[in-house]
Amino acid sequence: MPADPTAAAAAELRLTPRASGFLRRGQPWFFADDVQQGEIAPSRLVRVRDEDGRDLGLGITGAGRLALRACGAWPGDGVPDREAFFHARLARAIEARAGQLGPHDGVRLVHGEGDWLPGLVVDRYGPLLVLQATSAFVEQSLDAIVPFLVERLGATCVVARNDVAVRKHEGLAEEVRLLHGQRVAEVVVDEGGLRHVARPFTGHKTGFYLDQRPARALVRQLAKGKRVLDLFSYQGGFALSALVGGAVSALAVDQSEPALQQAIAGAQQNGLAGLTTHCGDVFDFLRAQRERNQQFDLILLDPPAFAKSRREVEGAERGYRDLNRQALRLLAPHGHLLTCTCSHHVTLPRFEEVVRQAAAGLPFHVLLRQRLGAGPDHPVPIAHPESEYLKVLLLQRQDGA
Repeated sequence: MPADPTAAAAAELRLTPRASGFLRRGQPWFFADDVQQGEIAPSRLVRVRDEDGRDLGLGITGAGRLALRACGAWPGDGVPDREAFFHARLARAIEARAGQLGPHDGVRLVHGEGDWLPGLVVDRYGPLLVLQATSAFVEQSLDAIVPFLVERLGATCVVARNDVAVRKHEGLAEEVRLLHGQRVAEVVVDEGGLRHVARPFTGHKTGFYLDQRPARALVRQLAKGKRVLDLFSYQGGFALSALVGGAVSALAVDQSEPALQQAIAGAQQNGLAGLTTHCGDVFDFLRAQRERNQQFDLILLDPPAFAKSRREVEGAERGYRDLNRQALRLLAPHGHLLTCTCSHHVTLPRFEEVVRQAAAGLPFHVLLRQRLGAGPDHPVPIAHPESEYLKVLLLQRQDGA
């Protein structure tokens, strides 16, 4: 039977010359005025072409402000069915993380644009998977995604952690629900012998901070013999890593008493001594410690995202500046500060400038020792800096000549 030209046209979009150039250079996001020809609605998989009809690969149309998200090259000239598309992309993402799929490993299995699967995040905690869909097309395709992941990975539980505000841009409800298997409240993941508890239904993000694995490894290397302060500690991932690394003490500070109780339980489960906790506001705590002339050898500063939109950046920078200055003042001679931001609206250059301002005028020099981010399981397209949300700086107090 000959191909239906109407159906083929419906599954095709042409971009303006300007947008075509951006896509060729790696830009993955486009808006309605970037589309020269073709219907954006409904949300679906389409073949993308430039103004002269030359192939630019596949894309997903959006139901919100983003009209098109690029999905990379695809053989042939048509549009694959949902199963073929998702199965191929998911298989490639899994293969790229083959060394991190042990029975108790935690890993970001799919990282949106970094795996040419925009609108989809998948985290694996041993036998449990947590999905997050921020695209209407991805949401509509869960019946193609979930069975494949279950069969390929032997997952016994799959959870949708769709409690993120960005879903409203595509008309999707915020929700948390079980997609497959039996509900599992907690699962233990192993990180170099340290056991962390992930809570897929109630924990922060998808249950645990997988993106801070490189920073936790660095903390373990730095901690031997140190007095450690873990600010905005949540369930104490950094504090526990420091104790495993030989810290003499670790003080975890958070405004959530349940989170601190989880940190205490984590220390007990791992057989770690030396953890103490303080429940309260971190800003108030830092001022009180300064008045008491307290000092720490290693301070970990990982606040929540202060800027969730561009309008909030200026206020966020004031908050980061104040926090970092107060933390630097508590550093013992030659001590280290590991400082973080997960606000993707605060770029790395801006964050470094804020930290420079925080260090100005202190009675000692501050050295920038290292820059970190999320691990290789969170791939970042070079032309899409928006997906590089986590920035981590290791600073050191320098005393003497």
